[in-house]
Amino acid sequence: MTGGLPTFNYQDVASPDPSLLEALRATCHLTGFFYLRHPQLASGPLASMFHYAREYFTLPLVEKNAIHLSRSPHYRGYSVLDEEETQGFPDHKETLDLGLEAPLLDSEVDYHVLQGPNQWPADWPEFRQASETYLEELRTVGEQLMRTLALSLQLEEDTFARHFDPPYCMLRLIAYPPVTQGSPERQGIGEHTDFGCLTILAQDGVGGLEVRCADGTWIAAGPKPDCLVVNLGDMLEIWTGHYFMATPHRVSSPRGSSTRYSIPFFFEPSLDTVVTPLPAPRLPPFERNTCRDLSIEPILYGEHMLRAFRRSYPGIRNGP
Repeated sequence: MTGGLPTFNYQDVASPDPSLLEALRATCHLTGFFYLRHPQLASGPLASMFHYAREYFTLPLVEKNAIHLSRSPHYRGYSVLDEEETQGFPDHKETLDLGLEAPLLDSEVDYHVLQGPNQWPADWPEFRQASETYLEELRTVGEQLMRTLALSLQLEEDTFARHFDPPYCMLRLIAYPPVTQGSPERQGIGEHTDFGCLTILAQDGVGGLEVRCADGTWIAAGPKPDCLVVNLGDMLEIWTGHYFMATPHRVSSPRGSSTRYSIPFFFEPSLDTVVTPLPAPRLPPFERNTCRDLSIEPILYGEHMLRAFRRSYPGIRNGP
């Protein structure tokens, strides 16, 4: 990843030619991270989301805690500073998790508890409207990316996409408060790979995201005008038999006086999807020697997601 992450235009991804598909394949095989330029999204729905995110996190704590995620069996809602953990250490951030609105499932399957309604800030319809609009916009982007990723592997276009009907989506608003210059190092988010399938990240101008290269060094993945950051998660690496790569990354707490705001969108297949790794003969030849120690057994997606939520919030037990 010398020289930073590659950049793709969303219009090209939506109508890919052979050179785009080859570049995207190589990027996802060797890097697992890239910028996605989408000026129309950045200047419209995303600009509104950053506006409302900043307003939400300045609300009094009692108002934010009124929709704390412990009040939702679906892991939707607010999380206070240092409540979520990565690798057993607290992350110095506040979050608000939202998903696609969906009816409760009348089911005894434990992971079906993840489907349900959001918790919304009281008496704030503009916030809800902006959030739901952005969720739908990103759902469209995610669906297109999954089709194009399949084509980049010379697979049928719906190889992945047919499992996203409907998708399981989560939109997360995050505020990373600054720490003083002389304070000990704090992890905004500790080193990790995303446990899902596909992440589409919007970040403000403060910066702090870092990506680990194959040689163990770290590079900054700072903000670029009109761009989102896309990265692949563990499930897509498993789904492709380790051909695509989920790359470790982290966020450092900002120093000085500026809070960092970011808005990741997590695009996942339906909860009942069984992720079965693609066999090697269906994939291009490997161009790297390393593979992470991830299971290549079929995985029931909902069970995987519920375990991940419980691991991230050890102090909170939602659902059955």
